[in-house]
Amino acid sequence: MEKIYTTLRTSLFILSLSFISITLIGADSFANGIISGKITDASTGESLAFANVSLDSTSIGTTTDLEGNYTLFAPEGNYTLVVSYLGYTDVRQEIQIQDGEKITIDVELTFGTLLEAVTISAQASGQISAINEQLASNKIVNVISAEKMEELPDANAAESIGRLPGISVSRSSGEANKVIVRGLSPKYSNVSIEGIKMPSTNDYDRSVDLNLIQGEMLSGVEVSKSLRADMDADAIGGTINLKLRSASEGLKFNTNVEGGYNFLGSSFNNYKVVGAVSNRFFKNKIGARLQLTSETKQLPSHRFGGSYSGAILSQVLDSEGNLTGEESYKFRTLGATLTDQNTQRSRNGATLVLDYDSDFFEVKYFSLYNRKIDESTNRTNSFTFTSPNEPYRQNVGEYRNNTNFTINSLQTKYKFLGTNLNLTLSTSIANSTSPSTSFDFLQLDDGADPINQDYLIFRHPAEVLNSFQNIDVNSTYFQGASLSTSTLKDINRDILLNYEIPFELNKNFSGVITVGGKYHLLTRDSGQDEDFVDYQYGIGRSRKEALIALYPWIETNLGAQRGLEAINFLDPNYDPGVFLDGRYNLGWSADINMLSEMHKDFKDNSEKSFQKGGYSNFYKDYTNREESYAGFAMVEFNLWKKLMILPGLRYEREATSYQSYLLFTQSGSVSGIKGVPRPTSADRMNEFLFPSLNMKYKINDWSFLQAAAYRSTSRPDFRRLSPLVIIPEYSTSAFTSGNPYLKPSTAYNYDLGLAVYGNKIGLFTVNAFYKEVTGFIFTMNNYFPLRNDRIINAPSTFLDGLPGEELYPYDELEPVARTNIAFNNLEKSSYKGIEVSWQTNFWYLSNFLKGFVLDVNATFLTSSTHYPYFDEAVVGVDSSGFFPKDIIGFEYKTREGRFADQPNKIVNVILGYDIKGFSSRLSFRYQERSITGIDTRLALSESYYDDFVLVDLSLKQNITERLSIYANATNILNHIDDYFVEYIDQDPLPTSSEQYGRRIQFGLRYNY
Repeated sequence: MEKIYTTLRTSLFILSLSFISITLIGADSFANGIISGKITDASTGESLAFANVSLDSTSIGTTTDLEGNYTLFAPEGNYTLVVSYLGYTDVRQEIQIQDGEKITIDVELTFGTLLEAVTISAQASGQISAINEQLASNKIVNVISAEKMEELPDANAAESIGRLPGISVSRSSGEANKVIVRGLSPKYSNVSIEGIKMPSTNDYDRSVDLNLIQGEMLSGVEVSKSLRADMDADAIGGTINLKLRSASEGLKFNTNVEGGYNFLGSSFNNYKVVGAVSNRFFKNKIGARLQLTSETKQLPSHRFGGSYSGAILSQVLDSEGNLTGEESYKFRTLGATLTDQNTQRSRNGATLVLDYDSDFFEVKYFSLYNRKIDESTNRTNSFTFTSPNEPYRQNVGEYRNNTNFTINSLQTKYKFLGTNLNLTLSTSIANSTSPSTSFDFLQLDDGADPINQDYLIFRHPAEVLNSFQNIDVNSTYFQGASLSTSTLKDINRDILLNYEIPFELNKNFSGVITVGGKYHLLTRDSGQDEDFVDYQYGIGRSRKEALIALYPWIETNLGAQRGLEAINFLDPNYDPGVFLDGRYNLGWSADINMLSEMHKDFKDNSEKSFQKGGYSNFYKDYTNREESYAGFAMVEFNLWKKLMILPGLRYEREATSYQSYLLFTQSGSVSGIKGVPRPTSADRMNEFLFPSLNMKYKINDWSFLQAAAYRSTSRPDFRRLSPLVIIPEYSTSAFTSGNPYLKPSTAYNYDLGLAVYGNKIGLFTVNAFYKEVTGFIFTMNNYFPLRNDRIINAPSTFLDGLPGEELYPYDELEPVARTNIAFNNLEKSSYKGIEVSWQTNFWYLSNFLKGFVLDVNATFLTSSTHYPYFDEAVVGVDSSGFFPKDIIGFEYKTREGRFADQPNKIVNVILGYDIKGFSSRLSFRYQERSITGIDTRLALSESYYDDFVLVDLSLKQNITERLSIYANATNILNHIDDYFVEYIDQDPLPTSSEQYGRRIQFGLRYNY
């Protein structure tokens, strides 16, 4: 720690000297003349954000803000003002400025030849704005505009972001929900709205659910692939910043009404309504914009799951049946699950943006509210191939997830003496409540012939089901029910302050000094409560009698040991239809609505029949408080209008406090646990320095090089940090444990890119990157805390990051007690890749060909890490008995592999055509298979998410200048998400499949 403080003091001293020196040298700049104005489109009057405004033959320049405004400071003299914007004709204007003089120069730009064919296309115009923002940035970014998001049939913001270079997505029920930047899992990226960090709605990790956010509320999305010192450092993958729409000049009213049809669910019950109104008042100084959205959609899905045994050691025999000494491993297919899920998703949102702009200060306030409600019914059919007497189980239930998300932010900018002081205050709150009911059924088949176990070796589950599937509701019993509710509340409060001081030493040397700090406070409370009733065996008889007393129409044998006869609860209206494109067949289903109503009523009338869930009541329980402070300084140097250098340093200090429980489960207890849970707590402190360097070199008027080197971090998952310990009743099972001693992972990141741009080529970029990650968090299986002395060949600091008797009750644990523990991997890990992107418009082709628009990008990724595992080894001899015997210990070993969620290749292609009032976009997405899990010990298997291919089509026709109609078709190829496990020298076997079907949407859009 002393080393960190010493480094910090030295760095801040050097930066202070630099600040004082530059400020003194550039003090005269405050006496300079001021040139300001607004850049607009000559034909539409719309402001042009991120236009480049500079004084020719000097290093003095800037870019316009979101409203097209700019300000330059220049010493007395004669200059040529140059305004450029990709796709428009440059404007050059001679000006003269005196010291202390303030002049206003507004400039109108006209479309260049690039846009002669696409002036009717707002989509193309919007994407050109995004390209100019990307060109103007002093960090490595990719940008997607609101207009481009509007032109594609994307269900939410995550879908749109997934079309950018280096981005893949995770999906659920046919919608993208989380973003994977450069192959790194969603939790490794930072997601913000207007620079305000979004809270996670996940009780386990820090990933952000982006299907809460509808694209209509956004003015664009910026994905930063490199970091500056003024940005949060917890972004090894990258930073995703969602930008809200604000009021533009004049009264504006927009509405969008959309309907849709889902083929898998055969449902028209899909709609979306969006309405927005905005205006500016008092000579455009005050702006206000209000938007309301409401959406309901059906998300049915068919799901398959396969389960397989662990490695089975097999001795190789010769032709005479003798052991050869050779060994092999086999895997047995254990069972399969088929799930019919129907989800209705409702999303409602409201956004209010108020802003005030004057010569002296700017104020922006925004309030955002989003609510997502998922109401699901699940029917899961489980087939067990290794238990002939219990071959089939059915679990049915209802699930309702209600997630509310709000952000309130006040952003102010004070402008004086040519400097800007920015202050942001914000609060974000996420609430999630998830009540659910679950009902279990078991089919008994006494005397059934078992399946030949050799037949199950490497056998596809579909083959087994086709041969042995036998569902009989008359032999099935209702075993029990559970009613549970999960809750999560996440509150974030932030204060951000930074001070920007522009300076100009001479015409060829200018820049901006930025210093500032941030305070962040996170409080979080997660929990779950479960009650269940068991109708089995002797304890279940009184409960069966109580239920029948309430519902006397139930007919069953009260002496039956395994529950109530399932035929009483059959749903006569259930029709599974064609399941997973005919791959599998489903049978009967219990009546979910009837069972839910019965058991809610039963619990109210006979609460003593229900027990607490024990483990289920506590495994999500924790509270935490994370308080962090950050200070940063950076200086942007602009030299000879060719070179930009932006070094910076950020210091972050975080204090974390967690509270949870230590408990022992006990199946016979009413509460499911032994005694009373014991409170546990853990505190930790982390401090880091994060240096950064961004550079940009303009080769000529149509290309530049960009490079970055910076350090970043990723904080551990919430539940992994929790000091929760749950000891099972029997020591044969692993106990549950968090690891409050985890440290954040850190990475050194290096980027190098080339951009080529122009009116014909559009924008072509190539970016290469390399990341070296230290302390990558990984879960190691079979850690025996009471046998640490038997670990050999581990790194010297291996045990320093693992819990011991300060967390575990050593005197109450069996010597064989084990857990699967998360720890900071001491092996180095690396990522590298190349991103290639091209966006253009073929205006230069003749006749109808000039209407084509192309956006294509490809990403190639690779990663490498070493996964640790324990291998049994003889570590000594026990001579205490009559016969000496080996002491079995654990040898630390590693296996090389790539990171989870990392595809090797991602390709996005959008081919568009614009002519008069008609616009079309055909989009193609390809994501090569990505690893989901590996066998770290024996290296015999690898689990993966198979190749992902999605084709969508969007059509739009303008009816009038303000009114348009559109139609979208998504998942045209009826893609099915497939997951597999692949064993050495064997064909892949399916572990999971999800089908969500084709969808069409049709709508009307009106803009006033």
